[in-house]
Amino acid sequence: MKGRRRGRVLLAWCAACVGGCAVQTLPTVSPTVVSERGAGSVVLSVQDWSYAGRPGQIVRTEHYRIFTTATDRQLGRQIPAFLELALGQYTSALADLPKPPMKLDTFVLDSRWQWSRMTKQLMGERAELYLRIGRGGYAAQGRAVLYDIGPRDTLSIAAHEGWHQFTQLTFRSRLPVWMEEGVATYMEGFRTDPGDPAGKRMLPWANVERFDQLRSAHARGRTLPLGQLLVAAPESLIEVTTQGTLTYYAQVWALTHFLREGAQGRYREGLRRLLIDAAEGRVARAVRARLGPESVRRIAAEDGPRLVFLAYFNEDLAEAEREFEAFMSHLVRTGARDLIVQGESPVAAEIDRDQGS
Repeated sequence: MKGRRRGRVLLAWCAACVGGCAVQTLPTVSPTVVSERGAGSVVLSVQDWSYAGRPGQIVRTEHYRIFTTATDRQLGRQIPAFLELALGQYTSALADLPKPPMKLDTFVLDSRWQWSRMTKQLMGERAELYLRIGRGGYAAQGRAVLYDIGPRDTLSIAAHEGWHQFTQLTFRSRLPVWMEEGVATYMEGFRTDPGDPAGKRMLPWANVERFDQLRSAHARGRTLPLGQLLVAAPESLIEVTTQGTLTYYAQVWALTHFLREGAQGRYREGLRRLLIDAAEGRVARAVRARLGPESVRRIAAEDGPRLVFLAYFNEDLAEAEREFEAFMSHLVRTGARDLIVQGESPVAAEIDRDQGS
């Protein structure tokens, strides 16, 4: 799930019902014109398609099947290469993870009206849950369903929801929500790079909106203690305050960076192992081995997300909370935003210094 940006409410939800919901059929495809692309393009073929009376295309790449009616030509040119670039990030940035077992279906529709209609068609009686989304998109059953809200915002959502697609189809164990959403926000960051074939460069720190929200919430004392963050449900925060939801996503974004770079890198290996174990279906086994047989029962309950943190990162939650608070305080310091804008780590230089001392 996802909350976004510049004061506008933008929520993207990932379904927790992989395998538990009836899979709806895809829209009818009319195979009219198919064109092949030459070497150097990630696009393998383009096929004419229409939806709700609107002309569109099905664009196929190595790992994606993109159904789109978007009329923005810039977005249409960028999204196939961007999705492939994002997938490369999913499988390599934090751990060496397997490629998805099938093509990922991504819908990029031109309007919210088309998106709403598609949501009703794909999600059936569960559609009302998704139609409550104010602005954005969602991933469910390995599909992302988005609509055009401008090139940058749409790409950012595509990167976020693409992570959910990827885990829904590839992972054998579910990640705890704080990790699933934290990595999804980690994957949002990118900058335009004319030298890259995709025209973009994935930079996890290049996420000014998450940073600004974290800095504002931290200054007002509105961030959640780590113990609460680990068991919070972002959808429940929507009912309390939109700012609370945005702060949740900003904090899990910071938490993922903390586990990757904070505390002199002590948690990096745990992060890598958790992702690999989730992909291979070993999370419950690992928690039991570390915390004992009783944890198996508790991991299926509300305490599960916290137990995963204890097993993979630090059984002393109070110590981890002090480290995370120090990390956030340092992250939002004066001058750090300039590095965020550039997509550079505000903490990497200090890690290198500490490791070299």
